[in-house]
Amino acid sequence: MPDDKSQPRPKAPAKGTYQHYKGAFYEVLGVAEDPESGKKWVVYESIGISESLLRGKDKDVDPDLCLLKNATKGALAVCSLERFAEEVDGGVYTEGKPVPRFRLVVPRPRD
Repeated sequence: MPDDKSQPRPKAPAKGTYQHYKGAFYEVLGVAEDPESGKKWVVYESIGISESLLRGKDKDVDPDLCLLKNATKGALAVCSLERFAEEVDGGVYTEGKPVPRFRLVVPRPRD
């Protein structure tokens, strides 16, 4: 098994709005570091909407419906920097194509 230190560390994501590969939208608030382990975590907040990426494929989903409200608005979550930045098999959401777990949709304007 390769040493974790031999793998390049992903860069911290820019603040802004991201979409998870399954369709939900999140606002990245920043990156936190565990002072004991040094592990970095992306801190993000659910916007409370999702894009129906399965429209037309599921009989229970209105084919004209694009955005859905969900009950997660305001929920905070963390994800390791490595996991946030990795590519995943998109499965049924992207017809099996590899995609980023999160993709930047709208960067936050610089202060």
